[in-house]
Amino acid sequence: MAEKMAAPKVDVTKLAEMDKHETIKYGDKENPKTIEATFRDPGYEMLMKIRAKQNIGNNERDYAEMINMINENVIINPRYAFADLNKKVRKTEENKEVELDGKHGKKPHILMKFPGYREALNLTADIRGVDGADETLAVLQALNKDVFRHVDNPDKPLDMSFWSENGGGYDAINEARLYFAEVMDHDGYASTAIRAVTFLSECI
Repeated sequence: MAEKMAAPKVDVTKLAEMDKHETIKYGDKENPKTIEATFRDPGYEMLMKIRAKQNIGNNERDYAEMINMINENVIINPRYAFADLNKKVRKTEENKEVELDGKHGKKPHILMKFPGYREALNLTADIRGVDGADETLAVLQALNKDVFRHVDNPDKPLDMSFWSENGGGYDAINEARLYFAEVMDHDGYASTAIRAVTFLSECI
C-alpha cells in the first residue's frame, strides 16, 4: 500500500520548544541551493522505535523504513511521503545511461531505471550488512533485477553473465548510488533526511 502523507505523530503540546528550524544546503558549488526545514523531537519511545530499524535481525537493516518513520515523526516541514516523492520524479530522471570501466579495456554501457525512493534508499544502505559483512553480490543482484537494463532493450534486466563478460559491476553499483542521490536530492529531500537523522541522534 502506498504511503500517504500523514500528520505528525507526536504530542502536540509544547511544540515550540520541541521544534528546530534549519536552513538545509544542497546542490553543488556551481548551483548552490537551500531549503527551510523544521525538525521535531519525537519523544524517546518513538526515537527508539526508529533507531531499531538499523538492525532488524539476520544481519539486516530497514533503512528506508527508518527514513519513512522520520518523514512521519521528525520532519515537520516540509511534509514528505515516499508516494508523493515518487510522483515528483522528473521524466528526465526516470532513467540514465552510463559508461562503465569494465575489464580488459571494455567500456560497457548500461541503462539505469530509478526504482522508487524506498528501494533506492535500501539499496544505497545495504552495501554492508549490520555486522560489516560484504553484501556487494546481493546488492548487485537486486540492482540487476530492479534497476540495471540493456541499453538496446530497456525492458530486459541485466544478469551476472553480463558482468562476467564485461566486468564493471563494482563501478555500476557506485554509479547507481550517485544516480539515486541525484534524483533524491533534486529538491533537497536527501539532504533534509540526512540532517534529520543527525538531529534524531541529538535527541538521545
